[in-house]
Amino acid sequence: METNTEIYKIYFDKEINSVVMEWDGYATSKQFKQGTELMLNTLIQNNCSKVLADIKDMKIIAMEDQQWLNEEFLPRATTFGFKAIAIVKPDYYFNQVAVETISYKADKDKLTINFFDNTEDAKAWLAKMG
Repeated sequence: METNTEIYKIYFDKEINSVVMEWDGYATSKQFKQGTELMLNTLIQNNCSKVLADIKDMKIIAMEDQQWLNEEFLPRATTFGFKAIAIVKPDYYFNQVAVETISYKADKDKLTINFFDNTEDAKAWLAKMG
């Protein structure tokens, strides 16, 4: 199943046994949370533990959404088996800082985070993750 909006596209990729999230442009807080929750539901439905987050064209993750992600979403997601995420680095500087801050605060014992310049390298890393 694939969900496609103007802001995000989320689907399961059998080749790399991962959920793929592709973000484009600015997401409101509601859109960001909906897309992120949909990613988790797709992960659970497909019994997988890995995510490819292509946020190259995503503009910014708002401060309150960063806080929600770190304090509420990620702890809950890891209890459902979310173990690894490959992030295609954003082009936008302020979103680079936001994503680095989120990853710095994440529990590294429960979630492996790696950054890539392109989707090919991100997919190759996820494929090796088993």
